[in-house]
Amino acid sequence: MTAPLSAQSFVRLLKAPTDPPNPESPLKIEIACAAWDDAAIHIPNKHELIAEFILTRLLKDKSKTSDNPLIDARYWSLLRKVLDGSVGAGARGLKVWLGSLLNRTPLAPIIISILALLRDLPVTEAKELLALVRPCFSVLWPLSVHKISVETLLECLGAVLDVSAELVDDEILGGICEAIVSSYREALGNAGNKKKLHATFLQAHLSSWIHAISSSSHLSPQLNKAVYAAGTETLFSLDALRASPSSESLFTALSSSPNLLSTINPVIPLLPRLFSTHTHFLRRYRTSLFPASQNKLQNRDNDMRMTSMAFFALCLKLLAGNDLSWEARVGLVNIIEGERIYASQGVGEAEVEAVREDAVQVLEEENAEEEVVRLALDVLAALARADYDVIEPVVGRVLPRLILTRPSPSIHKSANVLLNLLLDFHSKTRTLHAYSHALVDACTSLPSIRSLASPQEFYVRGRASAILAHTHLSSLAQALRTFLTPSQVKEAVQITQTLKNTFNTYQNLSSLIKTSDMEDRPRKKRRKSEPALSSVSPAPTQAMREVDAHAHAFSLTLKFAALFLSNLPSSFVTAEVREAVLEAGAWAIDAARSLLCNRTSKISWADQITGAALLRFAYHLPAWRCGREQGDMRGLLEVAKMEEGAEGELVLEILRFLFAWSSRSETDVEVETVLDVALAYIEGQVENTGGLMVLYLIVERWLDLVDAQGSRSSLDRLIKLIFSISPTSTRRADVQGLQPKDVLWGVLHNAQFWEMGNIRASVLAYFTSSPNSLKGSTLDQLSSTYCLLLYVPPEYLTKQARVELVHRATEGDITISSLLHATTGERTAKGKRKRDEGRDLEDVRQTLMHIRVFLQRMGKLGYLNVSNHESARDYVKHLMSMEVSDNAVLREATINLAEIYIVALLRASDKDPSASTACASIFCSLAQSGSLDEESVPQLCVLQLVERLRQDFSVSSLPDLIIASIKELHAALTSVSHPNVIDTLPASGTIKAWTRHLSFGHWLGVAATSTSGYSQQIAAALLRNREKCKSSAEIFGLIFEELRCLPNVDRRMHLDLAVGVFVFCTEPGDIKSLDEVVSSGCKHLSVNDFSHLLDTVYEALESTRFPPAQCVRLVHLATVLLRDAPQGTLKVVQGVFSQCLNLFIGHAQFFAGPVDLKLACLEFMARQCSDRPAALRPVDPGPIHALLSKILCGSPTHDSTTTPAVFHTSTTILNTLIRLRRDLVVHILPHLGLVLRQLVSCIRSLRPQLAAKQSRIVTDTLPSWIAPSEPLGVPEARALARLFTSLTTKSVPRAHMQPNAEQKAESLSKPFAKHAAYVVTAYIDAVNDPLCVMRADLRRELEPGLFALCEMMGTHSRDAVMVSALDAGGKSVMKALWKEYEKQRYIGKG
Repeated sequence: MTAPLSAQSFVRLLKAPTDPPNPESPLKIEIACAAWDDAAIHIPNKHELIAEFILTRLLKDKSKTSDNPLIDARYWSLLRKVLDGSVGAGARGLKVWLGSLLNRTPLAPIIISILALLRDLPVTEAKELLALVRPCFSVLWPLSVHKISVETLLECLGAVLDVSAELVDDEILGGICEAIVSSYREALGNAGNKKKLHATFLQAHLSSWIHAISSSSHLSPQLNKAVYAAGTETLFSLDALRASPSSESLFTALSSSPNLLSTINPVIPLLPRLFSTHTHFLRRYRTSLFPASQNKLQNRDNDMRMTSMAFFALCLKLLAGNDLSWEARVGLVNIIEGERIYASQGVGEAEVEAVREDAVQVLEEENAEEEVVRLALDVLAALARADYDVIEPVVGRVLPRLILTRPSPSIHKSANVLLNLLLDFHSKTRTLHAYSHALVDACTSLPSIRSLASPQEFYVRGRASAILAHTHLSSLAQALRTFLTPSQVKEAVQITQTLKNTFNTYQNLSSLIKTSDMEDRPRKKRRKSEPALSSVSPAPTQAMREVDAHAHAFSLTLKFAALFLSNLPSSFVTAEVREAVLEAGAWAIDAARSLLCNRTSKISWADQITGAALLRFAYHLPAWRCGREQGDMRGLLEVAKMEEGAEGELVLEILRFLFAWSSRSETDVEVETVLDVALAYIEGQVENTGGLMVLYLIVERWLDLVDAQGSRSSLDRLIKLIFSISPTSTRRADVQGLQPKDVLWGVLHNAQFWEMGNIRASVLAYFTSSPNSLKGSTLDQLSSTYCLLLYVPPEYLTKQARVELVHRATEGDITISSLLHATTGERTAKGKRKRDEGRDLEDVRQTLMHIRVFLQRMGKLGYLNVSNHESARDYVKHLMSMEVSDNAVLREATINLAEIYIVALLRASDKDPSASTACASIFCSLAQSGSLDEESVPQLCVLQLVERLRQDFSVSSLPDLIIASIKELHAALTSVSHPNVIDTLPASGTIKAWTRHLSFGHWLGVAATSTSGYSQQIAAALLRNREKCKSSAEIFGLIFEELRCLPNVDRRMHLDLAVGVFVFCTEPGDIKSLDEVVSSGCKHLSVNDFSHLLDTVYEALESTRFPPAQCVRLVHLATVLLRDAPQGTLKVVQGVFSQCLNLFIGHAQFFAGPVDLKLACLEFMARQCSDRPAALRPVDPGPIHALLSKILCGSPTHDSTTTPAVFHTSTTILNTLIRLRRDLVVHILPHLGLVLRQLVSCIRSLRPQLAAKQSRIVTDTLPSWIAPSEPLGVPEARALARLFTSLTTKSVPRAHMQPNAEQKAESLSKPFAKHAAYVVTAYIDAVNDPLCVMRADLRRELEPGLFALCEMMGTHSRDAVMVSALDAGGKSVMKALWKEYEKQRYIGKG
């Protein structure tokens, strides 16, 4: 447009009937954009005209299929500019003109249309458009929403539900949707009649609402919650519930949905949530929905339950026949239990029983899925929690299925929950005998269950089932011992007759089957030429399956009977009951002998598990302890000796019973005989679980008996079997999860095992048995022996055994090293080795590692023989000749072992010239070998030896021959350890090597070859690049070593660099190692150097230009320096401590900054007060209390989490001053009283549900390091009480006194008596504050300290405080406190 645009023409163009207004003119939106952007065009109320044009255009053209302005970014961009720039001089208020405009132009159709159009746009374009729509929506929606009807808002909600199913999670769209949903919920709450809304929602929006709140939706958790609340408030409104309390219309709409499958499947997981919400709304509207007739509130509760159960019935009807229903059923039943909807003998019995029957039918299905079985058990557990009477009729059907269900961790967990509920109920009702009978009945009913699985498979399942697991059985045993009544104990006799009848039934059936087999067996003998019958048994007949099933049932019955009879309460067991139990045990022994010993054929599987169960039953009862004659038990040994046919369980039970039988004083079976059979069985079944279980039995239960009565040969066999197990062996675990290595570790960690003399002799004999050669299996034996010796307590090895083992280890080391060297050479010659050869080589290295670690341990205990100096010399040279850099443990053991030998030779050198010669030969060979390369074993050994020489030897104490060889070694080490010019940061090993080399030369008295500081170059490079270095401890140690060893270095520069490295280049995890370096390095500093180091730290703190993290490290460095100050620096330490205190008080970052810096400052004071109390001067307590007061004062801002360490460190400082420097504290008692009042104030906590201003009143009085949501707790109150109590403790001040000065132990009770009242009033104010809470446990912990303050106050101060300082509430608190004090006060009587 060339001519200026007038206001009249601008309005005419925007209101033209066509777009563009003229064929040659631009589009209306372009005209509006140009007019808005051109500031020279003056049009009155231009923003109103443009906004009206845009909104009118968006409303009229919202249905256009092409060129729709709703998805045109130009309209929304211009509208955003207009709304943002409409505030100006002379302009009407935004709410005034925009509100009137929105009254004429409804916004809801525009929002509905834009949300509908967003679904058809690509995701990228939709997000770009939303970025423009959201600012406009934020301004327009609040101004127009109050004019929108609730029906229209429901349409907006429907648009939100539709778009949420199409678009992915978007924050901008989520904000728009949240505003719409919130507005709808507010309008719905104010609506008068909601019936129409309920019908519209069910008809038009139910399906989209279900998809929006399902787990597969893209809504954020907050928006999902809001959408769900909006839907449920519509569905379960008061009007809707009046029309249909159980919401039948909801389920009718779900059932009549056109897309039934796509609607039902998402709603199934939501049913528990809907059920819970429906129950919640029923409770909210209970007075309107269920008016009480004649004040009978019970009728109202019954009506509510009836309505909820009707909703539950509708849910079950919807779930019928759906595969996804079981998880929803669990949720529904949990809500019935949690909301206490179901009442026994009331409404809903049919529905609950239907759910129960469905769950039981799932358990009874043989091929049910594991997850469905778990959920069915969860349903039964929830029903049991709701009302035990519901599941009581089906307990007899559930328990057998728990035995036969395939085991899995998830089923075990759910089954344990159900069993615990059953056990808890019977324990509380004292009906455990009924539960025990139910378990027995469950076992006896197993044969009646028909299944395709064999009884053997059922037996395996039963052993692994939750009902027979240790968790349930131990809980049942504990309950029996605790909750059985005397009358129930007498009924225990009846179970014996039940067992006898069951056993007779089994015997009769088994005999019948055997007789039938004998009659049907062909009499003709097989010819030799005919093939033998297959060893695999043929398919069992139905009769044999029945026998096996009865055997399985009887074995389980015996297990529960043994548990019941062996856990009777001893106080209720009468002589009659005891005799019956003994008779039951004797009967079991006779039955087992008759079943197993009097056989004419191979023992069947049924007889084996029955016999094992009988022996197990007899073992758990004390029958084998009594002196009754039970016949010859040797027949059981013959059964255990059978090479085939006897199961591992039967052998295990026979041996366990016979071990117990042989332990009696009068027995016909010797322990040696039983042990011999057991060892033979283990040797034959060494690879099977049965042999492992027998070995575990001996080790865990009968080891003392075997040690006392076993022969030497048997003990040797036992030890050989135990130690033949590899420490790392693993295989498939059995039911108990037992691994072979568990047996081995159990023996090695058993103190009783090593205290048994006979067994210990066999152990030593096993270890000292010498192999003929070191090849093949003998090498494996050597490796196993020395691996096991690492776990043997060396104190139990005799001197002769130690000498033999050390000698064999040394020889084995030399031989294996030669073998390893030869193997490595062959591999190098061939170039490539096979995988199995590499594995063998690794095994050889492991053996060598075990040997050297063993020798290292013997050397540290002084058990190495170094009297033969030539042999020791040769062995050390051998150690140094082999490189083992690829195995860190082997390398460390090699270095330590060489050090032990060399130190032993050095100690013997002053008495024996041959030791000097041997030691000098070692040093010369090291110097001349040329193997002192970086990180090599010889170099690491020499560097480690340097520290030992510094600590334990002086140059003058060693012979000249050794000194000459050591100097030669030092010269050889110099050429390889001398650092080169630094291009990159050297490795930590290089830095450590140079440090040790300097220390080595200084110890020898050899002048340093270089006067330049190597550490100065490294530290300068580090500080220049501001790099974090993992070897900062090594650099720090090098700095201090150069200060000690190099005479002409720039000492001040070194010290400054040390501070820089500590502060700027240290990893957080290296602080502890740096502290050790500082502690050892400070001991060698002169007074001037130490003073300069402290001054550097103080100047860095005083500059206040370092961030808080670096200030924390500076304060920590100052703490360590003052703690480990060298001698003669007392005045320096006192001056720096006082300067730092004044610095902390004068700069806010130290007491009002980050909590880490506060803790560092408090630790600085606490260390000085506790470690060097005598160094405190009279000027120090004042600044200490001032800093504590600043840290404890109130703050308007607070950290997100509370830091209790600040409180504990503050109390530690005060406690230390009171106990150790009472002479200084007595002059500043008002300061002490003020700090104690602040500590009491910190104990307070905010009263719940306070308003913002009320909360601010309290929080402003709390320190910044206390988060109002995390108040201090019991440990802090206990620490404060100890502080109060220390005021009355007598102590002697630790100060520098004159030699003849008399010191008397006194306390602060009398001096502090005038100030104690103010501390007590602080506590009373905290308790009496209406905005605060002082918890009962805190008050209880504070009582000892408060009583100490009351004792100091006396009655006179108490009365003065009562009159002048307390209101009515405070007086009542003081009276209560004083009353408690009087109760515990000692008055001199008794």
